Amino acid sequence: MDIRLLKQFVAVYEEQSISRAAERSFVSQPALSNAIRHLEEELGCLLFNRSKRGVAPTREAEQLYPMAVRMIGELNKIPDLLKEQQKRSTLTLSIMPELPHRYVAEFLERSAPVLEDHELILQHLQKPCDARLILDTMKKEDEMFLMLWREEYVFCVHEDHPLAVKEVIELNDLDQQRFIICPPCEAHQRTLGLLSQQGLTVDITASVDSKDQVAMLLLANQGVSFLPEGMAKQWPELKIKPYNGPTDYRQAGLAWMSNKPVAPLLKVLLEELSRNKVS
Repeated sequence: MDIRLLKQFVAVYEEQSISRAAERSFVSQPALSNAIRHLEEELGCLLFNRSKRGVAPTREAEQLYPMAVRMIGELNKIPDLLKEQQKRSTLTLSIMPELPHRYVAEFLERSAPVLEDHELILQHLQKPCDARLILDTMKKEDEMFLMLWREEYVFCVHEDHPLAVKEVIELNDLDQQRFIICPPCEAHQRTLGLLSQQGLTVDITASVDSKDQVAMLLLANQGVSFLPEGMAKQWPELKIKPYNGPTDYRQAGLAWMSNKPVAPLLKVLLEELSRNKVS
């Protein structure tokens, strides 16, 4: 259906006069009369009763009018909508899956004022992106890095584990304990080294590839281990116990390519995060 016919129908309906509607529509009266007849033929019904005093809408016209106004309104929005879309920028972030959801959510909340009215795309870590939310140890040589948060490694046990009742965990408490290790983790390796220096041993019950897997085994009460504090707090079944021994920490932040132009929206976000850096 031709939108011009609907607009001319609305003009005639509201003016209740072919002459006034023609002036409003910037067309001649014969052209407007022909347009209304064409619309009536297309719809198969009479829309106006003509008389010397003007035109009066029929019942069919009464039904068509609100629909026509709504359709014209929606169509009129299209140019503005497309112009607005052209002004919107897109920021694509890849996020390391093991980062604590709460910390990632806090980062997104801090970013919200910058990203408002723009499009944010979150995706798998391996996909092309404007920036990556990762650990500093994962940064490539050709990447820049802005640290966003630091979290300590904490000693964790299941709430049903015998060590869960102890106030403080001493190094001697780990002797002969079933220990879950993640080989890349410095906190795990350092603890095992100290135990060995003091003639203590642990039963390595599992060696896994990720902190998520460490958490799964802890939740199954299959041993003891260290987790980043943000991860450990995600599960109430895991108890964080004060540990009288050396621990470690990890840092997470945004990494982006140093040999490519920085995406405009990412540049604004980095400036905002740098100004309002959280210690």
